[in-house]
Amino acid sequence: MIWFLFATAVFWVMFGTLMVFATKITRENYCNRLKTKDPRMLSPAVIVVGVLLLLSASSSSQVTFIVILGLLCLLKGLLLLFGPRQKVKKVTDWWFNATDKTHKGWGAVLMVLGIAVLATIVH
Repeated sequence: MIWFLFATAVFWVMFGTLMVFATKITRENYCNRLKTKDPRMLSPAVIVVGVLLLLSASSSSQVTFIVILGLLCLLKGLLLLFGPRQKVKKVTDWWFNATDKTHKGWGAVLMVLGIAVLATIVH
């Protein structure tokens, strides 16, 4: 399952880099596509990523870190699926209406997470 950790880490680094350096383009493409969808429709994908992270944790040198990421993904997916609609809508609206600085900051966090996951793959 090391391939999944590698693919996830590379995706996070690439998407985080796009969020930092091409914020406007990323917001137009990513946010506008997600605005039209119900957040509950995305929850199965988030839950699957969480389960795959949990399954691939043993392939990492930092098992606890990957398990925490997997549990956070599962929690997010379950909250999107079963959480109160008003609260979920409030959080997604906050994300869609956030400033460019906020998106750049989260892009930097995503890049750091991706690099950290890549570092756990190298034994």
